[in-house]
Amino acid sequence: MSEPLLDFRQDDYRRLLERFIALGYDFCDLEGLALGGRRVFCRHDVDLSLAHAMAMAELERRLGVSATYYVLISTEIYNLASAEGREWLKQICSLGHKVGLHFDATKYAPEQAALETAAQHECHILETLSGEPVRTLSFHRPAKALLGLEGTFAGRAHTYEPRFFRDTAYVSDSNGGWHYGHPLEHEAVTQGRPLQLLTHPIWWMHDEPASVVVAMERLRRQAAARQRLAFAATVKSYGQWVAQIDAD
Repeated sequence: MSEPLLDFRQDDYRRLLERFIALGYDFCDLEGLALGGRRVFCRHDVDLSLAHAMAMAELERRLGVSATYYVLISTEIYNLASAEGREWLKQICSLGHKVGLHFDATKYAPEQAALETAAQHECHILETLSGEPVRTLSFHRPAKALLGLEGTFAGRAHTYEPRFFRDTAYVSDSNGGWHYGHPLEHEAVTQGRPLQLLTHPIWWMHDEPASVVVAMERLRRQAAARQRLAFAATVKSYGQWVAQIDAD
């Protein structure tokens, strides 16, 4: 139904980072892109899985690489206020990474003033949960009006400002494929210029390549198993039934 994610494995991601290091690239924060030279902003939009993000963060730590993880507040897929979510935020920061807001504008009224108010509120929630300042944000599945939006948003720099998105080279693995070409083949890298590199942990943190459908189904089953355990822990009679079924 869908083609395999070629060269999208943990080892491939490690080799990608090692190649940037060998080329003399420094891993910077978003604002660091504006300084020019061999700098790469390693950005991760955490759409689906905290566990995959944690695995990626640990891999980067071993290589001495710092990144920024953009997380969703208004999502039904994971819960940053849960024990798991709070622990993930704590760990990601302790590994030397930064956390930013991944803002889903489709959850709110479309007027920009309303969106900025909502984003400000979500940033405050994330700061409370993480105990760290939220200095930047990215947009989740951004509308055209948000792509290349001039200036800050909700008082913070965002990844689609022209100086980071159009004036600086940009490469993305959205939907499980390289867009704008492979990063190491991008003319910005061959010329030693800055690059914003967007990757999604869900595509990479596997030992073998998988199609998009297989990757999504694997994640869905894992989420269903966790939800089943949560239901069983909440409702005694259901928990007893689950225990009996598993025993059989």
